[in-house]
Amino acid sequence: MCVKEQSNFAGRDLTLIWHEGRELPIDLSISQVSAFCVNDKNEILIIKNKHGWGLPGGHPENGESIEETLRREIKEESDCLISDFELLGYVEVLDPQNDSIEGRHYVQLRFFCHLSKVGEFNGEFETTDRQFVSLEKIPEYVSWMSSSLTGKAQYESFMKILK
Repeated sequence: MCVKEQSNFAGRDLTLIWHEGRELPIDLSISQVSAFCVNDKNEILIIKNKHGWGLPGGHPENGESIEETLRREIKEESDCLISDFELLGYVEVLDPQNDSIEGRHYVQLRFFCHLSKVGEFNGEFETTDRQFVSLEKIPEYVSWMSSSLTGKAQYESFMKILK
């Protein structure tokens, strides 16, 4: 599945393209990794930061692998550990007005993972809250999953893997 849309972020016009699949993109900068994390009750982990509710994840640090980034970000933002993960796909971003580190053409990877340990949440770093919600309720909390074509497509890709 490939879904394309126009969007605006921080006053910049973007083109977003969701690519469903298990293969990593070639020759594109990875600016972010995030995951749909499922606990033993089949609930999804969501975190709250200055942008609202979302999936745990973040930017790779120098020399860090994709797996290291994913594990570190989930631990930092939610005090949870993952046991395994699988690539759902990626959002390709064309951002012609972006002069920051990620550049003007980059990707954001989306994963599915199982949680192996849920620690006591202490609200450090940039995360102010953590919740576990039912599968059906995720779009009510994470607005981009119901308000954008690429967000809806990511949610559908996640739901497919659970069936």
